[in-house]
Amino acid sequence: MDDRIEFIIRNDTMIEHFGMRVEEAHEGYARVSATVMEEFLNQHGVAHGALIFAVADVAFAIAVNAAIDAMGVQWSFNILRAAKQGELITAECTTIHKGSRLLVVEYTVHSDSGKLIAKGQATALPVENTARM
Repeated sequence: MDDRIEFIIRNDTMIEHFGMRVEEAHEGYARVSATVMEEFLNQHGVAHGALIFAVADVAFAIAVNAAIDAMGVQWSFNILRAAKQGELITAECTTIHKGSRLLVVEYTVHSDSGKLIAKGQATALPVENTARM
C-alpha cells in the first residue's frame, strides 16, 4: 500500500475501534472487513446497521482518499439482510466516476458465506488537505 493509504489507515480511529482489517486498497478501490462481535449487536441480536455502514464507509474513504483529499457528502445505503454474531462482513468499494468536482463510488457488503448484506453508492467532494501526510 502506498503512503497515502497507510496514512489513512493509521489516522482513521474507526478502523481500530471496530476491529476492521484493510484487506486490499489502491486508488479507486478498497476492501475492508470486520467480524460481527457481541458489542455490535442490536436489540434483535443481529449486526447493528451502524457497523455495516461503518465498514462500507471506511472502504469508501480509503478508495477516494487514495487518489485525492475528499469528504463524503452523500450516501445511499440499503441493508438487504442481517449479519449475525461471528460472521465476517466485507465491504468492497469501487470508484465509478472521478471528476474534478466530485467522485462517485459503488459499494457492496457481503458475509463470509457470500451473501449480499448491503449495497449502495456514495459521493465525495475534493477538499484541501487539512492533515499532514
